This record gives sequence, structure tokens and C-alpha cells, in this order.
Amino acid sequence: MSEKKREQVEALQIAMDTEKKGYRFYCIAAESSKDPKGKKVFEQLARDEIEHMSVFATLYESITNDKPWMTYEEALAKRGETTPDEIIFPSGHVEAEENFDDLRALEEALEFEKKAVTFYEKQLTEADDEAARAFYQRVKVIEEGHVKIIQAELDALAGTGFWLDYQEISLEH
Repeated sequence: MSEKKREQVEALQIAMDTEKKGYRFYCIAAESSKDPKGKKVFEQLARDEIEHMSVFATLYESITNDKPWMTYEEALAKRGETTPDEIIFPSGHVEAEENFDDLRALEEALEFEKKAVTFYEKQLTEADDEAARAFYQRVKVIEEGHVKIIQAELDALAGTGFWLDYQEISLEH
């Protein structure tokens, strides 16, 4: 395996691990949230992380089998129907944590998503394949959307004590 391909595979492994951690975090935040609208926001973010994991896993399988890069949409279309439990938790359910309030969860989520944007920006600039750049550009835009959603929720919660209305559509599509 070439050095460049090894770096690509490592980046995809990091991305999958990061999305798993994000999924777990958002599940705990949703389970712990006392606010129904906040719970919905965290649940949507958890669903988004599942989608990302399956897309990264599909791309990882393609790259490690000497197939070309796919766009985000191609990987999304080819992904398997894997449940969250199959990807992450053999036992399934995630338990709420004590003292895990919405404000703290949003603050941590914001930092998490900002770091993800930085990671994908780095992958984008280091990619030497046009398809890889397009893939990482798409992922970066999605993560920037998560930052905006979380920042808006954080501003609303910190400023007024109310959640914004839950967005029925995903920024993913």
C-alpha cells in the first residue's frame, strides 16, 4: 500500500471513530435532555452521525479494495442498511448520565463539531484526488451545518431558556 493510500485509509478510520463517538454523545444527550425539542435536536444529530458512519464505512471498503473514491452521494446510495447497534453497540441502548444538562451538552457538541470541520478541512487540502476533495468538501459543509444548528440552539437556550423549533429537514440532503 502506498504512503498516500495508507494516509487516506487512516483518515477514514479516524473519521469513522469520530462519528461513533459523536453518535454515542448525541444519544446520551438525547436521553438526558429534559426538553422535548432539545431531545429531538440531539436525536437528529445522532441519526446524522449514523449516516456519516455508514458512508465512511462504504468508502473505506471501496478504498481498501483498490476501488476509486466515491462522492458522498454515491457512498450514501451504496451503503448497507446497517443499524446503529450493529455499527457500535452490541448491547444497544445508551444510558443517560446524571448532571448532563442541555447547555453543557450543546457546548461540548459545538466543540466536537468545530473540531470535525477542522479535520475535514485538513483532509480536503491534503487530498490529491478530485473525487476525494469533492467528498471532503461535502462532509465539511455538512459539519458546518451542524455547527450552525448547535450554535443557534445554544444561543436560544442560553439567551432565553427556550429551544428553537425543531427543524424537520436534515442538512444532509
